[in-house]
Amino acid sequence: MNTLLIDTKEKSILAALYKSGQSSVSNLAKVTLINRTTLYPLLEKLVKKGLVSNVQFEGKNLYEAISLHDLKLWAERKKNESIQTTNEFFDWAKEQTQGPKNILLTDIKYFEGLDGVKNLYHDTWRNNSEKMIYALTDYEKAYDIVGDEFLRNDYFKQRVNHGVHVKSLLPNSEIGKHDITMAKELLRDMRFIDLFQDLGIEINLYDNKVAIFAFDKHRPSGILIKNQTIAKAFKHIFEYLWKNGKSPNSI
Repeated sequence: MNTLLIDTKEKSILAALYKSGQSSVSNLAKVTLINRTTLYPLLEKLVKKGLVSNVQFEGKNLYEAISLHDLKLWAERKKNESIQTTNEFFDWAKEQTQGPKNILLTDIKYFEGLDGVKNLYHDTWRNNSEKMIYALTDYEKAYDIVGDEFLRNDYFKQRVNHGVHVKSLLPNSEIGKHDITMAKELLRDMRFIDLFQDLGIEINLYDNKVAIFAFDKHRPSGILIKNQTIAKAFKHIFEYLWKNGKSPNSI
């Protein structure tokens, strides 16, 4: 779906028409610095979109932008068309999920790039029936790669709003010590362990899933493993490490 209504050159033509009123191609070329060969097809597109009209005045071929009132109505129509198209696309996608599915003992999904990693983070609270995450994190690397803005102002807030708690094992760090002061409001219980120092990964365990984040500076990525046996085994490992972790009060 192309959501771009008009491009930069089309905007410059409209701006020139709103400032000068009716204008010839030669005059538009001077004002916009777009050569006439390029201008003609651009004006044709604007006419087809209903943003510009072609008028004849004293034997001359002139162009004129629609009024601001009509432009507002045009924008509203495009907005409604976009909403309808988006809804139709969503309904289509929803239909693709219906019907019989393959029943897999193990389901593995891959997440590439920063946006993919953020989507994987959101799965930990969005699809979490137990409302609990067991997390082992290279805390400083997570903040460095994923970003303070996303973690504090998006992910943490969404997780807390959905009542999802966290038991978090992390290396001793200044960022970790800072977040301990907000542990209660972040629904987080924290203990320090040096096992994940500088490893550049995070492992989140929730329900029957294991989410692994790789905080690579150039190619951050993630993998989601959905398997009851694997998730259960990792949770047992986590609990063992949790017992050997240092509580904030002991540091």
